[in-house]
Amino acid sequence: MTRYKKLQEQINATGKAIYSPYVMLGYPTADISLEVCRVLIEGGVHALELGLPFRDPAADGPVIQAAGMEALNNGFTTAKGVEIVSQIRKLSADIPITLMCYYNMVLAKGADNFLESFASAGIDAILIPDLPPERAEEIMPAAHKHGVDVVFIASPLSDDSRLALMGEYMGGFVYVVTRLGITGSAGGFSSSLSGMFSRIHNKLSLPALAGFGISEPEQAVAMIKAGADGVITGSKLVQLIEDGCVKGIFDPACLAKHTREMIAAVVGAR
Repeated sequence: MTRYKKLQEQINATGKAIYSPYVMLGYPTADISLEVCRVLIEGGVHALELGLPFRDPAADGPVIQAAGMEALNNGFTTAKGVEIVSQIRKLSADIPITLMCYYNMVLAKGADNFLESFASAGIDAILIPDLPPERAEEIMPAAHKHGVDVVFIASPLSDDSRLALMGEYMGGFVYVVTRLGITGSAGGFSSSLSGMFSRIHNKLSLPALAGFGISEPEQAVAMIKAGADGVITGSKLVQLIEDGCVKGIFDPACLAKHTREMIAAVVGAR
């Protein structure tokens, strides 16, 4: 049984939602991004989403874009990403890990080579924001070969036919964007969230994790009460990491506190 299947069973058995933070690999340095993951894992997060820095990240807001550029300017490479993922996997044999990257990065290495490298390092799933389900066949053979689930994004505009198309290919979980636009800490969630989560649960037999604009516990609670099975936070973590770094030394106190608050919020929301 895959790690995400085990997590889904946990959600179904306990009725409790989960917290899956996003970490930009290599930001601000490779060592600090590894330390951030250690803090999150030891803090009890239920899953991790790891981002690969990219120079043209269409789905990312200014905070994550800037973090990615800093990592790249510091010499981050895809090969370094494989190395860090391998080190993160050594921190926990059980935590589900999703790699978030853009399709050009996969194409540059070839889907088979790319997925083989990261699957061997320890990922369980991959999310490619600029790969629509209509083109899923381009990556599915390699994904199946290496045991990697492919995650797709559902939005307030995803109708039943599109959800059904995603369901033909996807595994792990459904990444639900709570508003249209890019990632970031701003509010402005869709007014149709409850109906959207209901449709997703009716059409897809996977956990629905909410992302985009979720930074604080009260926002996480609102998502769970609207029907999400968990939440993903990204830009807020970048800010916490920046605030915790002084002269190249990372103090994890604020990140650890935020992690405790987010886990308490999502677990206690239902």
